Amino acid sequence: MATVVGLSARYANFLVHPLLPGPGVCQLCRGPAKAGYPTCWPCHEAGKVLGTGAADAVVPVSLALKGEQYANELWRYKNAVGPQQQYFRTGLAAVLWRFLAVHETCVADHCAVPGFGIVTTVPSTSGRADHPLRTMAADMVGATRGRYRDLLTPTPDAAGLGRTVSATRYVSAALWGENVLLIDDTWTTGNHAQSAAAALKSAGAGSVAVVVLGHHLNGDYGDTALHVEQARLRRFSWGICALRNWEHARSDPWRDH
Repeated sequence: MATVVGLSARYANFLVHPLLPGPGVCQLCRGPAKAGYPTCWPCHEAGKVLGTGAADAVVPVSLALKGEQYANELWRYKNAVGPQQQYFRTGLAAVLWRFLAVHETCVADHCAVPGFGIVTTVPSTSGRADHPLRTMAADMVGATRGRYRDLLTPTPDAAGLGRTVSATRYVSAALWGENVLLIDDTWTTGNHAQSAAAALKSAGAGSVAVVVLGHHLNGDYGDTALHVEQARLRRFSWGICALRNWEHARSDPWRDH
């Protein structure tokens, strides 16, 4: 019988921990930032446009490097057909489940909240009726399905906004101070996820944290190659904290299985 640890085990061969915030690393999304700047340009713009509507935390599970295995799977889980589609969706669901089982408490601590009572996903603005990420979070991942709610809907103007960050890209069902864990699959600029966070806060959410399966990076662009090279120096381990430089010695519920 397939298990979460069995399905997620192969990913440790190619997942890459994002660098911790510091010189040259965005303190929010953990992507490359210009020397002397605390955030990358997209995160700077999101903060300027959205203010307190921006997400309180952004936590990538892994870098998703252009042309490599993980980025390929994040594309194929949406675009493959037949058995391949189910294979990639099941694998990525296991990755998300295992990551949250180990690290969600740290994300909540980082946001200074006791936990996230609601989980939702960033919806598609391209007309995809049943996004596979929603299926994963709502039905497949045990760490999220009991808390999942369909909250966000693209506005009529969403498609016309392109990739820009906007507080009017989505609307959310009403909330009453609940803390929300917002799941996305791929972070490139982060503008869709940040726009979704703004909609949730406008609707009454308390803290909003984004967990993203893969932070997409192109190693051929600018100083990104050095950023990736530095990230690869740390071998991937499920127990390494997503937000601090330590190992969760006994917090992985599948560590000894």
